[in-house]
Amino acid sequence: MSSSTEKQKKAVLFCTCSGACASMAKLDFWSLAERVRLELEDEIEFLALHPRLCEPDGERFMGHVLSKDILFITPACNETKQKKLLRDGFDNAGVPMDEAHWIPVSMGMEDNESVFQKIKAAVGA
Repeated sequence: MSSSTEKQKKAVLFCTCSGACASMAKLDFWSLAERVRLELEDEIEFLALHPRLCEPDGERFMGHVLSKDILFITPACNETKQKKLLRDGFDNAGVPMDEAHWIPVSMGMEDNESVFQKIKAAVGA
């Protein structure tokens, strides 16, 4: 398959904010992740949940999984915060935070259905 017709690889990296952020109270991360896995499995390479991608262990995790040949969709806090909080993880992996490599999805004050629809749109499904 030529690169012009090859479908871009995508992955979903959830940051669950350790379940402690009040803005995430309406979310059930397990059922949301399962729905993404089942309904979008043909569209994504993989998905992962991490308690805090913005902490040192989350940054190390990102250093292992981020890749320049995959577009990462990050359901987490609002997009502005993500740009700041996830920057070191992307930097450590050598992956730019541009539209070819990263789509932030805000989950704050949302429910599973609205976040799923945002992820689905980001994936292009």
